[in-house]
Order: sequence, then C-alpha cells, then structure tokens
Amino acid sequence: MSLDVLKRQLGEYFENFARGRDVPPAKRYFIEGYIQALLDSQSLSYSEARQLIASCCEASLGEDAARVYREQQGDIVLHSHMRRAPVYPTTSQ
Repeated sequence: MSLDVLKRQLGEYFENFARGRDVPPAKRYFIEGYIQALLDSQSLSYSEARQLIASCCEASLGEDAARVYREQQGDIVLHSHMRRAPVYPTTSQ
C-alpha cells in the first residue's frame, strides 16, 4: 500500500467528476477501503487522509467541493460530485 497509489486513485476519482463523468460505486468503495487499510496500518492518520482527499478534490473541482472533506467528522466517506442533469418541463403549462 502506498500514498502515491492513493493520490493517483483520488486524482482520477475527482477528475472524472470534473469532466462530467460518473464514477461507479465500486470505485468509490475501493478507494475508501484503501484509505481504511492505510489508517489501520498506521501509514496515514485521519487528519492526513482528510487533507489529502480535500487537496485532490480541490485540484479538480475547486474549493467549494473540497469543503465537505475539510469539515467531515467521523468515518471518511467519499461523495459523488455529479452535476445535476438539466430538467425541462414536458408540457407548455
């Protein structure tokens, strides 16, 4: 396990959202599990993990999107950052 692998995985995760692509839940669960393994092996602290996630998120999606990770308490959870699809009325009323 390595921090370089985690940084690459997080970069790809957030960059997909920045490009308007969806990310399968399995990918999110894999990254969360990888983070937990680093935490359990004491290769990473919770504060370091939160900072790394926030930094990777901010690099792709900006400061507003990263705020959720800086303020997150408890278990580390990655969020979906998909843009909302445009919704148009189906009737002329």
